[in-house]
Amino acid sequence: MEHQAVSEQILARVQNLIRKARRLERLPEAQVMALRLERVLNMLKHGQAGAQRPVCIVLLGGTGVGKSELFNALLGGAGLSPTSASIRPKTMHAYVAISPSDRQFFPEIDGAELIFKEHRLPGVALIDAPDVDSVEALHLDRTRKLIEIADIVVHVGSPDKRANFRINDEVRRWSLRKRWFFVLNKMDQIAELDREAVIGDFLERLHELGFDVDQGAFFALSAIEPRTVQFERFQNALFSYRAIEQIHALRLEDSYSLIRFALAGDVVKSIENFREQLLAHEQTLNNQVREVFSQVVHAAQSQDMLRRIIREQAWRSASGRVGGFLALPVWMRSRMAFSGLAYQLARMSTGGPSLGRMIRAGWHAAKAAWQGILPMQTLLKGFTSDQERRLLEIGRDAERILQDMGLDQLHGREPDPAQDQVGRLGDEEQAVWAARFLRLLRSQGVIGPIRPSEDVRTREMFQERLEEAVVVSASNMVYTRLGMLHTLAGNLLPVLVFGHAAFRLVSGWIEGAWLPFDFYLTAVAVFLISLVPGYLLVSFSLTRRTDMPETDTLVRAIENPSETSGLRHVRMSLEELLQETQALLDVLRIRTDVMRQELDPSRFGVTIRHQE
Repeated sequence: MEHQAVSEQILARVQNLIRKARRLERLPEAQVMALRLERVLNMLKHGQAGAQRPVCIVLLGGTGVGKSELFNALLGGAGLSPTSASIRPKTMHAYVAISPSDRQFFPEIDGAELIFKEHRLPGVALIDAPDVDSVEALHLDRTRKLIEIADIVVHVGSPDKRANFRINDEVRRWSLRKRWFFVLNKMDQIAELDREAVIGDFLERLHELGFDVDQGAFFALSAIEPRTVQFERFQNALFSYRAIEQIHALRLEDSYSLIRFALAGDVVKSIENFREQLLAHEQTLNNQVREVFSQVVHAAQSQDMLRRIIREQAWRSASGRVGGFLALPVWMRSRMAFSGLAYQLARMSTGGPSLGRMIRAGWHAAKAAWQGILPMQTLLKGFTSDQERRLLEIGRDAERILQDMGLDQLHGREPDPAQDQVGRLGDEEQAVWAARFLRLLRSQGVIGPIRPSEDVRTREMFQERLEEAVVVSASNMVYTRLGMLHTLAGNLLPVLVFGHAAFRLVSGWIEGAWLPFDFYLTAVAVFLISLVPGYLLVSFSLTRRTDMPETDTLVRAIENPSETSGLRHVRMSLEELLQETQALLDVLRIRTDVMRQELDPSRFGVTIRHQE
């Protein structure tokens, strides 16, 4: 494995995943993912880099499958690795056959107790690993350390042990991470008529493990018959020439397999299950929040108020929908009350106050409040402290869910509400004038006094959500009621009038005949009149009572209540982690597929059929 071989982009993605997983410190599955990825980075960092390292091929098998005999036969000599016929019934130490020129590049393995044997084939290190099914746990640990550094693993089986569970389990453990050759040894002990059935059974078991070995990576042979075609084919597969570029691709694929194994499905599926549970709880509690709103907005008094609020908000959004010249009167209609108030106040500031101006300013202020503020205030009176207590209970339920799942320390604080005020200065200015007028009316006893502080907090809690929901409902209403027909029909006459006046004006300038002042007054008057049909068409579409947005639409527009913000924050953190994980897996899969085109299975072994 080569740290330099893995691109900086991939390493940065891995480190980013580790950071995201570490933030979920109370989620065991996320910590498992982080530990795996940190281990991968450590292995890549401290692995033996460079193409000078020989290709490491490990013989993996159980006791008595003839693994050591195969090791000796491949190297053309007896006694290189003791066999069961000599001093012991099992392999206890690891025997490494390596060229003297490659010895200095062989990686160090702690606690492996390697016994080196020289051979004359540079570029390849053949390793006879301890038996996997040994009763000694130390032997299995040594074998796993050897497989860790292996480029290719050779699974050696025999007809009588082809169903060995411990061996198959070990193959399954490493199947995602390594390239494989498969050898069915001791075929000389099987009658000629039975060999096809034995081979078919062995291949079927490999297929169940996820391997398709019909690409020259399977060998049925006997270690005591080294002059057969199968044995020579196997020997050539192990010791054939491999280009530097191919070795680089082999180890890069191994590095990618390490990362993919760290993101194996068991961990990802566990995190996905947590996300689905959180989403289900969040949706349930969100519906309970909407039920609280529904109780209020379905009241008879609220219905009329909602229609008025949504209609006024629709006028504010309509100018951008209709466009052209028609947008001017529509925009003026949506700002008419506050524009009149601003005009009267401006006259009072420049020309001095008078009774008439004060009356006109009061009228415009009352109209503005009636169109936008008073309906909202009336609607908010329907929310009581009972609804507030119910919402607090829902918030506590959300906290208890996180506590039960061990995720109560993962959610962050809500965004600063002050940031939501950016870009809303125009609305704030209108609200200031409306609030002053409301205080004046309240001081004169025209409207009731401010309610207790508990209910004030309740109304404040709901008002922002109501306003956001009203904007959504009004936008939907404008989108469905105003279309291309309104734009074309409403702008056609103004365009013709404007075009005719412009033509007359330009023609007069060209001919040197200046048009009289009455022409300009008439042109402006006719132009304004030409806007009336389009304005009436828009007004009729927005003010008719049919097809008004249902109150359920307003309730459904409340998508992210603050009561479930903790659940939502944790869920989004999990979704972000899962999305980053899937994105990294997709990149690795694409790059691995490209590299595999350079690696012939008959010389580099096969990979598992499905790695996701």
